[in-house]
This record gives sequence, C-alpha cells and structure tokens, in this order.
Amino acid sequence: MIYSTGMNKYDEQLWNAYALSDGIHSIVSNHPKGYVHSIFNNSFNLSFGHHLVHAGGLENGMAPFGIALEQEHIQMLTRQIRANQTVHWDKLSNRLVFTDGIILALGKAELMNHAIQSKMYNLNNLKNNIQVVARRLLQNDWRIGIAETQEDQAAIINYLINSDSATNKEASVIIQQLDELRKLASGDNSINAKSVFDYWIGRGLGLTPSGDDIITGICAILSSFEGTNKAFTRQLKKYLLEDGRNRTTHVAFEYLIYAVERKFHSHLIQMCDVMDQSHGPDMSLALKEMKQIGHTSGADTLAGILLGIKAAVD
Repeated sequence: MIYSTGMNKYDEQLWNAYALSDGIHSIVSNHPKGYVHSIFNNSFNLSFGHHLVHAGGLENGMAPFGIALEQEHIQMLTRQIRANQTVHWDKLSNRLVFTDGIILALGKAELMNHAIQSKMYNLNNLKNNIQVVARRLLQNDWRIGIAETQEDQAAIINYLINSDSATNKEASVIIQQLDELRKLASGDNSINAKSVFDYWIGRGLGLTPSGDDIITGICAILSSFEGTNKAFTRQLKKYLLEDGRNRTTHVAFEYLIYAVERKFHSHLIQMCDVMDQSHGPDMSLALKEMKQIGHTSGADTLAGILLGIKAAVD
C-alpha cells in the first residue's frame, strides 16, 4: 500500500512523500546537510554531498535517486522553496527539513527498487518492436538531439535498425561516431574507450545532454539482456570516476553513475521490459512515457536502446 496525505491539516508546511528510491536513506545518512540544487515547474533537485536527490510527481516516473509526491503537491512545494535553500535530514523523525519550516516526511513512502532485471529475450518480438520504436522516432513530434534535420534523424534511425548498414567514408561524422560507440558496446577491444566517451559524454544541450542519454539507453538494454558483454559498463564506470564530473552536467553524471550499477529511471525500466513483448497497450504506454522525459531525452534514450540492441544482436 502506498500512502500520501499531502499537507498535514495542523501544519501546512508538512508534506508526505508518496514513494522513495531505496538508496535515498544511504545518501542522506552519509551527508545529512544539503541544499536546494535546482527548481523546475514540476520538480526539484536537492544536493547532499556529491549526490543529487530528485523530487517530482509520481506520474512522471521516478529517477533512481528520486522522491515522488502527488502531482498537485509537488507543484505547490516547488513554489515554496528557493534555490540554495538549506535542507537537512532529521534521522529521528525520518524527515527532510528545509529552512522556513518546510518539512518533507519520508516515513510513509513506499521504497522503490530501480535495479533492472536481466532476462532472455524473445528475438522475434524484439525485432518487431525495433521497427515499432523506429517508426515512432520518425514521426515529426519526436526529435533526436544529435540530429540537426529530419533527414539526419532518418539516416540515424536507418543505421540503428539495419544490420547491413555498414559505415563507409561517405557516412556522416555522427554515423561514424555511432558505429564506434556500437563497437565499444559490443566488446570490440580495438576501440579506445576514452576516445569514444570523450566524444559522447556531455555532447548536446540540456541537463542531460543527448550523448549521455544515448549511453544511458545502451546501459539499460545491455543490463536487461541476459548474457551480454559487461565490459562496456566497466569501462564507462572507470571513465566516469576519472573524468565524468568534468565532462558533463551534475544531473547527467548522476544518471550515468546509477546506470553503471544497473539502476535506471522507472520509465526506462518499463521500456526495456516491453521490448520483447507482443506489441500492444504496454508498448504504447511505455513509448508515451518515454516521450515525456525532457525535450529530446526520451528520443535520445530510445536511440541508445536501439544502438545497444544492434551491438548485442547483430
């Protein structure tokens, strides 16, 4: 059972979390004093030590470092807090206490596990769903961030879904770089991991640049495939620990560092889970949820899923 009471009638500044990623208590217990990192229309980030905690509405899914509230309540709460405002965790009451008397209680929240479960895939369903995802990405309301034009996007998708689409000297730079990333994800020892990650990590605009989202998608689908090469995530983890914070945003780094531990946004877990199911309402819902992630993040992550499949299956 999930409980949410929103504001307490005796204390209008007390809010109850609806759900909670299972790693949050470890973060705040190690770094109990934090601050408001960033605020958006329907969510905000808190910073504790080097870690982020994302608070948002449950209908928008949950980050692997997330706290979920009812949508109406998160919208009201974001209007009450301010950037750089101090917040600390009160262990005895299991609450996050902001200055100005704002309290976010965690005690009634259901704990959520964001670890993806690997399984053997139905290859026929997988191949069919690759085409379903590709057709959706070709629609005008979807935009892959690394594509400058619709023609670029069509060329990228053609590369992602065709096993015989070998690159050549005439291929665009982005296709050549995608192929280098594919080879690295497939376990090709001739590829220089640092060079590939230098190109992709931090590439693009926004809180989670397109290159980071693509790599997150690769990590998710490789983690969900039983028996895939684990070298890619080991190489990525090493790179992130050595260079990652200097290459990308704080938010993108956080998603990536969870990705190498096989932990992902709830919408991405659902997307990977339906990739080998017969096409139906679950696939349609998963695609709709992915569309809601950021400006181009949903499309970029789907491109990463297709590239990960290409690396694992072709």
